[in-house]
Amino acid sequence: MKLLVTIGVAALALSACQGANCADKQPAGLTVAMPEAKQDAAKSAALDEIYERYPTRAMVDASATTARARAPGVYDVHVEMTGSPEARAIYDVVVTETPDGTLEIRTFYKTQ
Repeated sequence: MKLLVTIGVAALALSACQGANCADKQPAGLTVAMPEAKQDAAKSAALDEIYERYPTRAMVDASATTARARAPGVYDVHVEMTGSPEARAIYDVVVTETPDGTLEIRTFYKTQ
């Protein structure tokens, strides 16, 4: 009986300790990663500008978005369209975040 009580107290102490650690953290499913959301919005703005300037049936083959600075947000978006390596269109777009939070195209280069 003493052994069961000792095990029960140890298990209770262990679960209380783990509960305290878990209480300090937010569940991963409920946290929103703002930088990733802003990068996705910058990529979307760049793609909208590409299709507006160069209407095409080509699809996006590869893209990369990197944050240059956090406040205000400056994002470099590199987009490669589908097609043969010699004929595919490649774009480099710089998207900036204005003080009111909207995104605007700062520079637009068609590198190929």
